[in-house]
Amino acid sequence: MQWLPGNLSCYRLLSQKYLERARLPSSCPIQRWAVISCGHPGVPANAILTGDLFTSGAVVHYSCQGRRSLVGNSSRTCQEDSHWSGALPHCTGNNPGFCGDPGTPAHGSRLGDEFKAKSLLRFSCEMGYQLRGSAERTCLLNGSWSGLQPVCEAVSCGNPGTPTHGMIVSSNGVLFSSSVVYACWDGYRTSGLTTRHCTANGTWTGTAPDCTLISCGDPGTLANGIQFGTDFTFNSTVSYQCNPGYTMEPATSSTIRCTKDSAWDHSKPTCKVQDGKVEGSDLRWGASVSYSCAQGFQLSHPAILSCEGHGVWKGEVPQCLPVFCGDPGTPAEGRLSGKSFTYRSEVFFQCRSPFILVGSSRRVCQADGTWSGTQPTCIGTDDMAALRGLGMRTFHFKTGQFVGT
Repeated sequence: MQWLPGNLSCYRLLSQKYLERARLPSSCPIQRWAVISCGHPGVPANAILTGDLFTSGAVVHYSCQGRRSLVGNSSRTCQEDSHWSGALPHCTGNNPGFCGDPGTPAHGSRLGDEFKAKSLLRFSCEMGYQLRGSAERTCLLNGSWSGLQPVCEAVSCGNPGTPTHGMIVSSNGVLFSSSVVYACWDGYRTSGLTTRHCTANGTWTGTAPDCTLISCGDPGTLANGIQFGTDFTFNSTVSYQCNPGYTMEPATSSTIRCTKDSAWDHSKPTCKVQDGKVEGSDLRWGASVSYSCAQGFQLSHPAILSCEGHGVWKGEVPQCLPVFCGDPGTPAEGRLSGKSFTYRSEVFFQCRSPFILVGSSRRVCQADGTWSGTQPTCIGTDDMAALRGLGMRTFHFKTGQFVGT
């Protein structure tokens, strides 16, 4: 079977003429058809060739002009190995004691130009071609040449092989001066030469390249965070998450991906103290840094970290926790809405009917740890009458304040 570009196992013979892709792994190249060709079989001197198909299974016939006799095979068949069966025949001369010109094979040369009885001709081939047939032929007394007419066939280098996790993407055959081009599957890197050539001595230049799995390497863990993912090969991802009390920067870079260049598509994020900052810019050995929190937040514990000689910080990084205002309490005959009592949290108050709220219906936990507004109370109608008896003309029920006297 003639070798074609791609993995040999990906093809099988069909009808002695074509090759088709078989049902094989996805590593096989895209389906394609190829015709096995043996090339022109050649025409000896004073001979007639019948047949114009030179593909696998085709048959050509030979005959001689005039009264000459054919010596050798009268027919030849194009075989699956892209070679013609038998050898090129020849035609005898017109007169006994003289032989006709046997011709010179394509890609070959001939030494000798006499065709009388006992004359000797020697044949040879160009570099990259090998002689098939008789290297020497003698003109016999009966007007025919001894031996078989030689042909020069291109040297075959055979199957160049396909690398593991790779494929052949281009080829123009396996004969002398042919070349093949390799490529690796997605996710693999090519190491070595990607092109090989068939040489005159029947061997391929170099060796098939190696296809190695692309890896970006471990991007490393995250200080004050968690890493998810242990596969660092092509197209794999690694994700990060910061510990409570820390903010990821940049926030959109929690996941990184390994690219075909063996590099992560962007840098891993960092986890910084939430609502706080580092006090100190000297990060050299022996230096110390402390932390402070933004307004409305307080350190979980006082902390001063020092840079050790082997390049790590000694000490535990604190967190900035929101200020706690405490439970503001629920007024009698009223109810409280809101369960968080830390900085910026809001609570709301309402009274049961027919009680009326006096004070702030909404209070906010402030940066200094106190609640905004005044703590409300719920008063009944009797209490309202008593207030009016004091001479108060107008009472603003929303704010809990009297207007006028």
